[in-house]
Amino acid sequence: MSPIRPAWALTLAVLLLSSCSWFVRQEGAVSGRPTTERFELNGRVAVRFEGDGYSGSLRWRHADDRDRVELYGPAGLLYARLSRNPDGATMEMSDGRRFQEADAGTLSRSVLGWELPLQQLRHWVFARPAPDSAPTRFDVDADGRPKLLEQDGWKVSYLAYSPVGTDVLPARMDLEHEGLKVRLIVASWNDL
Repeated sequence: MSPIRPAWALTLAVLLLSSCSWFVRQEGAVSGRPTTERFELNGRVAVRFEGDGYSGSLRWRHADDRDRVELYGPAGLLYARLSRNPDGATMEMSDGRRFQEADAGTLSRSVLGWELPLQQLRHWVFARPAPDSAPTRFDVDADGRPKLLEQDGWKVSYLAYSPVGTDVLPARMDLEHEGLKVRLIVASWNDL
């Protein structure tokens, strides 16, 4: 399978970070109480990788051992859909191409040229280290909220927080890894 870096970079760019424009979080845009085990996250993402930049929106649904990430281009059209379950990972592009691998990390590496840390990201978006390995750095701000997390070669910077129900969760974060920079701006959380 040959890499389609620009195409998947756009897809994951739409998925993870936002470079140009900021999405303004609306208060009350949450239902239930999302947890690392079951949530839906909607937001904007911008990605910069090897000199290319992409931005768009994303919808990520995580429930137990399954994920579904939909990436949309700036015009709001579906660009790609990444699905993960215990049997493996599948990526469907808007042009009909379909790719499969054993896991989301391997799939994103083969299609995009870089790894999407889906297993860890479901913890990082809640400002928590992933449980499988110890973080190499974990700094908190004056209010005791995480501001910097380094784990598994990734650097996660928490730039803003917003109230989500009775919790306070990250509203804007940057992820960096081996030339990849992603900005994620969370618009809403929902419990599944």
